[in-house]
Amino acid sequence: MSLEDGFNIVDRALDLALIDLEKRGMPRDEAYIALFIRLNCVIPEGVMEVARLLAEDEEINLAINSSKLEDSIAENAV
Repeated sequence: MSLEDGFNIVDRALDLALIDLEKRGMPRDEAYIALFIRLNCVIPEGVMEVARLLAEDEEINLAINSSKLEDSIAENAV
């Protein structure tokens, strides 16, 4: 599996969770908060620490989030 395929799978899973929470009446911002808190509880602390360190790296952030940024720009242009 390519890195891009992996990102797409994760993005789709998060989108599905958000959609489900919204359908059940939760506002989008609250759904984001709920997902973030839940992920914080289920991901081992050592993995979270590595993720925090990687998130601080601009090159890694750009590589991981560039397609989402492009999608967001395209959606806002319509």
